[in-house]
Amino acid sequence: MKTLTAPLGGFIGAILGGILWAKYIQWTGTTAGFIALGVGLLTGVGMLFSSTRAIEPDAKGQWFIVSITAAIFAIIGIFIGKYLDVQWNALTHITEQLMLERELTFQQAKPYAQTILGGSSKWELMQQRMDRFDFIYGGAAALIAFYIPSMQRLRNYFYRN
Repeated sequence: MKTLTAPLGGFIGAILGGILWAKYIQWTGTTAGFIALGVGLLTGVGMLFSSTRAIEPDAKGQWFIVSITAAIFAIIGIFIGKYLDVQWNALTHITEQLMLERELTFQQAKPYAQTILGGSSKWELMQQRMDRFDFIYGGAAALIAFYIPSMQRLRNYFYRN
């Protein structure tokens, strides 16, 4: 049973990281791809915490699978963050763009923005709100999430405590 609940901490870390990333974008108005590193950190630490009670620290094969799972969860967390960014922030962002480009008031631009938002799929909007550095940060987040549970010293420390 412990083996089945071991990945739960990583999954919760990924979801929490994705939510915090989307909220950061909402609060600051900037996409800040470097926040993806925090998603990877939360995922890796969550996976380490929840797996140390279920897996012996010297079981390298099992820890390799845990590390791969943490990297996958980090990528899922990034997609959750991007999806929530579109859900929470896209309408405001499109409205502000229309206000600048066409010199409209907020009340005039919002119906146009709603039409644009309604005519696009979430996936298209997620792609529009990503730039090239987001892929680099996403890869780095997956690498961080992979690396944290694979560190023998950390596993030994948390297993003892």
